[in-house]
Amino acid sequence: MSDNGAHFYRCDFQVHTPRDTNWNGARATSEEDRKEYAQKFVGACRARNLNAVAITDHHDFAMFPYIRSAAEAEVGADGDLDKSRSRLVVFPGLELTLGVPCQAILILDADFPVDRLPSVLDVLGVDPVEAAAEALPPVIRLDAIQNFSDIYDLFDARPWLKGRYIVLPNVTDGGHGGVMRKGMQTKYKSMPCVGGYIDGTVESKVGKGNRRIFDGLDANWGNHRIALFQTSDCRNASYDVLGKHSTWVKWATPTAEALRQACLADDSRISQKQPQLPGIYISRLSVSNSKFLGPVELLLNPQYTALIGGRGTGKSTLLDYLRWCLCDQPASADTDDVANPMSRRRRLIEATLKPHGGHVEVHFTLNRIQHIVRRHADSGDTFLKVGDGELEHVREEDVRALLPIHAYSQKQLSSVSVRVEELNRFVTAPIRAHLDNFDRSISDVSGRLRENYATLQRFRDLQSNVARSVLLEKSLADQAANLRASLTGLSDEDRILLDQKPTVDQVRRAISQWDQDLGQSVDAVDSLVQQLGIQADGLSSVVGAPSSLGDGAEGVRTEIQSVLRELAATLTGAVTAARASMAEDHALAIQRHSVGVEISRLDAAYEDVKARSTAHETRLAELNDVESRRTAAGDLLNEQRRQLAGLGQPQELHSRLRSELIRLYGERSDCLDGQCREVTALSGGLLHAEMRRGHGLGDVEVKFRAVTAGSNVRGSRFEDFFRNIRTDSDPLTTWEAVLIELETLLLAGPDKQVQSEQTPNLTRLGIPEPDQKRIQQKLSTDGWLDLAMTPIADDPIFQYQTKEKEFIAFEQASAGQQATALLRVLLAQTGMPLIIDQPEEDLDSQVIEDVVTQLWKAKRGRQVIFASHNANLVVNGDAELVVVCDYRASGDQSGGRIKLEGAIDIPEVREEITHVMEGGEKAFRLRKEKYGY
Repeated sequence: MSDNGAHFYRCDFQVHTPRDTNWNGARATSEEDRKEYAQKFVGACRARNLNAVAITDHHDFAMFPYIRSAAEAEVGADGDLDKSRSRLVVFPGLELTLGVPCQAILILDADFPVDRLPSVLDVLGVDPVEAAAEALPPVIRLDAIQNFSDIYDLFDARPWLKGRYIVLPNVTDGGHGGVMRKGMQTKYKSMPCVGGYIDGTVESKVGKGNRRIFDGLDANWGNHRIALFQTSDCRNASYDVLGKHSTWVKWATPTAEALRQACLADDSRISQKQPQLPGIYISRLSVSNSKFLGPVELLLNPQYTALIGGRGTGKSTLLDYLRWCLCDQPASADTDDVANPMSRRRRLIEATLKPHGGHVEVHFTLNRIQHIVRRHADSGDTFLKVGDGELEHVREEDVRALLPIHAYSQKQLSSVSVRVEELNRFVTAPIRAHLDNFDRSISDVSGRLRENYATLQRFRDLQSNVARSVLLEKSLADQAANLRASLTGLSDEDRILLDQKPTVDQVRRAISQWDQDLGQSVDAVDSLVQQLGIQADGLSSVVGAPSSLGDGAEGVRTEIQSVLRELAATLTGAVTAARASMAEDHALAIQRHSVGVEISRLDAAYEDVKARSTAHETRLAELNDVESRRTAAGDLLNEQRRQLAGLGQPQELHSRLRSELIRLYGERSDCLDGQCREVTALSGGLLHAEMRRGHGLGDVEVKFRAVTAGSNVRGSRFEDFFRNIRTDSDPLTTWEAVLIELETLLLAGPDKQVQSEQTPNLTRLGIPEPDQKRIQQKLSTDGWLDLAMTPIADDPIFQYQTKEKEFIAFEQASAGQQATALLRVLLAQTGMPLIIDQPEEDLDSQVIEDVVTQLWKAKRGRQVIFASHNANLVVNGDAELVVVCDYRASGDQSGGRIKLEGAIDIPEVREEITHVMEGGEKAFRLRKEKYGY
């Protein structure tokens, strides 16, 4: 379903039929032949992607009814009569040879009554050729028409013709019968025509001189601007040139007035190449029910939609519903400022939708994929449907990330500078998706960094514990050795047994550790086997791949599955073999038992020696205690080392993740910096945006004060410290160095003095050693980590250019100056839809015409939706769709409605613009006067 506004149609406005004198191919004389020809012709137009044609035989309408009937009878893919907007449009027309002397094309409304066509010939003084004749005779020039104004005088005198025709003279360079010939300046100046046609392309058939004339830049030709239509002059049965030289023309209804309006806004409505249109646009707004407007179904144009109507008729309400459904700028919970647009929108929803249990639904297209957002007023629940999927519950931020519209309420544009966050939103909105990607990556790395830091702390603790355990184990070993050496009166055999005791204990501990390592390794491989199976099953087929690619891709998937499953099978076999080797009857168990028996024998012998050494009872008791403690210390050391090995290299990972985080911060800053330069360029230099990297230290300073609270460091010391960081050449790098030094203080502990050479940046930036010691006393692991995870923002600076190379702070510029600069940027940007409620209220009146000019270009690259009381923005901005809002009952302001939808080529729309908008009649007059007639 499409909106009722203006859309582009590919047109060929000079097409002849078998009646043409110079027709190449079979003639169509019988009724059946002509019907068959008409059907084939419509099919040929479809094959060449033509949307509209003008049938322009010389001074003859005979074949037109057949072609119109064939187009009206065209069936769709389902075999039913095609009633869609895509039906081929067929304009009745004539190629005229005038006494100007010049050739011209006359085009009538597409729905012009067939029974009136003979009367058109009569007005022109043309004797009709017998309808049954095979071909038209040689053309007789209409000598009575010496000027183009003669046609207008003839036609405008007849109410049934007035306003239902357009005349396009032949303006081909050097073309036969063209008006662009020597001595024709007077004729050109005086002609009321707003367009002309070319046999061929503008590129090949219009020279630089004539291009200036057509642009209204040559006073010798009256500064008379006209629009140009490329035509193919098709007149053969092969249709080899049909649509070859076509023109895209925009209209809401296929009328002569629509073509005239297109000529009056040719930069917006006529294109000799396929026009580029926004790929991202909102197509529909649906409101189930509301207190003021009731149910609403509004289709929006992909280019420029203007909402007009008296004050209080619902224009702003519609835009607020739209923004609310798309979750744009939610109001802060602690903000209830009456002038705050977000708070006002929240109250609107509560007052008009909630009482009716209403919901709003917005359809939008992202690069040809249809999306639907539905939001319920009572619960606030938001649902999203993508393509052919189902509606799924989503978060507000999910919708904003998908379609981050650029939207402003009344007077919000001129108040942007009041809040820094609003200026930031203005700058970042076009790159919101990129920034969100960076933020997601930063969040992911930060989470991994925080998680790994706990491992790092455990690693550091284990390292310290291992060092202590090594010292303890060595001390106990030395003590045991000394006690054994002090035992006297022992036989050589007993002495050997005593000396072997440490080695026996070492073997016992080693075997125990080896058994643990083997069991853990087998379990790890078993887990890997399960993971390989999950990965193999998770390799899903690609749906919808081209046949030339699909089979190959499926083969790759199958082969990878096979490799993964073979690997899993191999490892499964290895695990089975390993577990079997751990069984009681395996060689490993037998060997372990043999060693265990020998250890037990040596233990018994050792105990026997101690039992026989009664003379050394005290020393032996001490030795027994020391060896028992040494055994425990050795077991603990082995366990600590095993745990330490299991933690991997968290210090390396920490350094890597920290570097990755800094890289992401830098790339995010690069993205913002590039956008600032882009904004500056798009504003024409009026708005100078500069992003100072690493200057936004506010959150970091707050966190630093919090984690060092109670340190008795003076507040001014902190202020000087962060001021010095901001003025450093690279604040981000400097802060990273500071974090490393703070961690050095933390790891040293509160009781250890850190040498001054270990904290050069803290000292240089204004934290002397005594204050460093105070901070050291308060630093904790969690506090340091929170500080390290607090990002440094980029501090935006905005200035307004008053003169060349002279700037003032942006907030010091007038509201009109600010809004002009901002709107210039908005209209120059492409991408997401731009929605502004009454932009004229933010602008100085003298810049409206500049905005109009920018609008024509803007709507090619982004959808524009304005609510406005300014007719110039709507008329000369050339809105593709005008939505007229009104009260349900005249004078009753309790309820509103959508009264009318259409484009300015529709008379009723023009009448509404003239009656309800400020300067409506003047805007239409300006539109006409721009073209010099």
